[in-house]
Amino acid sequence: RIKFQGKDMGELSDEELRAIRGNKIAMIYQEPMASLNPAMKVGQQLMEVPLIHDKVSKEEAYRRALEMVRAVRLPDPERMMRSFPHQLSGGQQQRIVIAMALLSKPALLLLDEPTTALDVTVEAGIVDLVKGLGEKFGTSMIFVSHNLGLILETCDRITVMYSGEAVETGKIKDVFDRMRHPYTQGLFRSIPLPG
Repeated sequence: RIKFQGKDMGELSDEELRAIRGNKIAMIYQEPMASLNPAMKVGQQLMEVPLIHDKVSKEEAYRRALEMVRAVRLPDPERMMRSFPHQLSGGQQQRIVIAMALLSKPALLLLDEPTTALDVTVEAGIVDLVKGLGEKFGTSMIFVSHNLGLILETCDRITVMYSGEAVETGKIKDVFDRMRHPYTQGLFRSIPLPG
């Protein structure tokens, strides 16, 4: 069973699920271009979120989109809004996807390997950005990742999955201090150490 805000998701109708997805629950995928339409300018794509979910005017949708582009710390927000996705770097695309996800002010943000396609320098910036925005907007987050460095940096709790089963769950410190499952031990040993 999966419960969200006290409701069993398995018992909701398709219409009720549609009202939650992309609104109260948003998703950020590993590959930002999977979430962006290459034929539409970034601003149009961002504006769709408040236009569809909040039924606001185009002017208000533009204002909110521009504000969120500023919140994700992109340079020259107006130019970003006029750009097509292919004109942006991978890190800029991921920041646009984060902005898009947060425009609906979701209660829960799901992040599927959000930094895998990025280089280490860009990854650090995205991690700091997501942490800060989560706190600013009061959004809970679930990270799906093999990157334990990312998990240690951003999460309070962890569930280690192996073959579709949750094999360990708890506070980060508790799980890492007493790793019981061989898969958890292997993940921990895979963290590169300095020197």
